Amino acid sequence: MSKQPAAAAGDPIDVVWLKKDVRLHDHGPLLSIAQSNRQCIILYLYEPDQLSEKTVHGSHIAFVNEGLVDLDLCLSCGGGIQGDLYEHKFQCITVCHAAAVFTLRTLHKQRPINQILCHMESSHLKSFARDKAVRRWCRGENIPIREMNQTGVTRCLSDRDDFTTHFNKFLGQPIHATPTKIQLAGLRSRLVNIELDGIELHGRCLSPIKPSDIQEIAPEFRCDRIQRQYGGESKALEYFESFLSSRGANYSTGISSPNTSWTTGSRLSPYLTWGHISLRHVIVATKRKQEELRAAKKNTPSTPSPWLRSLASFQSRMHWRSHFIQKLESQPSLEKQDQCLAFSHLRRQPNDFNEKYFEAWCQGRTGFPFVDACMRSLIHTGWLNFRMRAMLVSFATYNLWLDWKKIAGHLARLFLDYEPGIHYPQLQMQAGTTGINAMRVYNVTKQGKDQDPNGVFIKKYVPELAAVPDEYIHEPHTMPASLQKKCGVVIGHGKGDIEKKSKGIFQTQQSTVILPTKECIDYPSPIVDEKSTAKSAKDKLSAVRKQDSTKREAEQVYLKHGSRRTNGDRDGSKPKALSSNSKRIKVDNTQQSLLKSWTKSQVRKAPNDKREQTEVLVEQAGDTSDMELLHSTKKEPVPASSDRRSPLIASLLSEQKNAGKYTKQNEWSCKTCTFTNDKPLGLVCAMCGSVRTNKAK
Repeated sequence: MSKQPAAAAGDPIDVVWLKKDVRLHDHGPLLSIAQSNRQCIILYLYEPDQLSEKTVHGSHIAFVNEGLVDLDLCLSCGGGIQGDLYEHKFQCITVCHAAAVFTLRTLHKQRPINQILCHMESSHLKSFARDKAVRRWCRGENIPIREMNQTGVTRCLSDRDDFTTHFNKFLGQPIHATPTKIQLAGLRSRLVNIELDGIELHGRCLSPIKPSDIQEIAPEFRCDRIQRQYGGESKALEYFESFLSSRGANYSTGISSPNTSWTTGSRLSPYLTWGHISLRHVIVATKRKQEELRAAKKNTPSTPSPWLRSLASFQSRMHWRSHFIQKLESQPSLEKQDQCLAFSHLRRQPNDFNEKYFEAWCQGRTGFPFVDACMRSLIHTGWLNFRMRAMLVSFATYNLWLDWKKIAGHLARLFLDYEPGIHYPQLQMQAGTTGINAMRVYNVTKQGKDQDPNGVFIKKYVPELAAVPDEYIHEPHTMPASLQKKCGVVIGHGKGDIEKKSKGIFQTQQSTVILPTKECIDYPSPIVDEKSTAKSAKDKLSAVRKQDSTKREAEQVYLKHGSRRTNGDRDGSKPKALSSNSKRIKVDNTQQSLLKSWTKSQVRKAPNDKREQTEVLVEQAGDTSDMELLHSTKKEPVPASSDRRSPLIASLLSEQKNAGKYTKQNEWSCKTCTFTNDKPLGLVCAMCGSVRTNKAK
């Protein structure tokens, strides 16, 4: 073990290392140094290795800079941001453009570090490698590093069944108090003065770095998005307050449409991503609001209100967020490889990737107005509601047959709220490569008609179609040539129109065509035939899903990542939207996991009348080709079997004498994303993949 280097001067100091947690409220590291008597440094780093990541965009840096300045002003009690952001001089935060280990080592040589305080981060592989390097250096120097939890995600989670328990424990912990003015004054007096103490730090930044000056970012990605949200804790708390006081009432009914979601949605996602607002603060404050509403409802029971349903949906989204981040934390390789490796060959064969399709999709020039409007909206603002994001991925991966890994970087740069833990698992879920989720192939034309019936959103972001009548706005290629000319748009004859050489390309049926002129703007005709490309993609994925080897591998994926019931019981139910032919089978819940019934020599103990019973949906034995297996909780590979069903499924089906009669149910609304599912026996939401709860209606 290396010896601690001699300090140039002074006593050991505490270092608060800011990462994606630039705020003052519910901030354990900052509260810790505010309550301490030791000298300290609040450190933020523009890390070259992190900035070189392909997912970084100038809008991300600008948003982070606004948060840094806002926090610096809060710490120094300097009021709000005034004047040019990039003329602000940091008073309390020490900012450097340098690598983490290099900066900490340099600082430690000049002023010994007593401990490092920071928040745990679950991010991309470069971040994961950076954190490991920092911890390794700290061990070598005998420096304690305390990584506090801020998302409810558990590092080194041994059993996915325990996620909800750990998450609820995290929520049950007291929120860290915001330092008082007196504490902040004491903190400022104990901050190490870099200049007076003669400490030299490489890449020291007295002011925020402009995105355009960061060489690690590709030149074409150093720009900002003018219409994006403004960063900082102050703005985050304003958004949250307006959501709880007024905007959130219609959350559950408004989040599906890109027209209404701008105001009915919380719009907190970028602030949660970059740590400008605390997840625990959001959940606890929302719970308090729910309790107030329930109390008010008792006094006026006859007064209808959408608030309780909306806030319940919002709370589910907050839990859903950490559920997905836990997947990447448990398996960082999801950034690079398919969750279920049986799908690894799909979309990666020679000539599968069509560069022209990719460019048209990236630019919003596909000839599908609603798709193009959603993409251009992202380009302008950096935000889009969840359903429309899922539709963009579905269109790219099914209709255009693009590899999810190829589109990941583009979308990450577009999303102001890019969160790796949500990004990569969601891309794979929408692309159908998880092995445990139903295929989600969106009919983009129908989505446009459902969510933007009058084309308001389309006309806003695809101005070429502003004069197109409502009856043609979703399929402008069907307009007669004379009407095109009258509307000032030519469909299918400009630079954005892709050559129609491949199978499935839409061929216009117009007998008369016109060419673009100065009076007519070009808009492409559809670059693919929507129905035939969707069918082709579904056929390819279905062929892989039906293979026994895929089903066995999917079992292991579920054990590691699958959603569990929110009530915590381990009924082993498979998260699969089953067909209407499903039957109900009573399965003992004695085992806590179905694996025990498999491993005990196929001998089951007599059921205890006092034990809880759990209903599990299983398809009829005659339809095993499309049946996904129920899952145990064992981590070892499931042995191959000559039978088309696993031994576990076979044992369950043999007990159909216990099956109760199927009772038809109505459509049900997902408690997580509020999507209305039309499969009454579905165990998971067809939109977000969340396991259906008993309360779902």
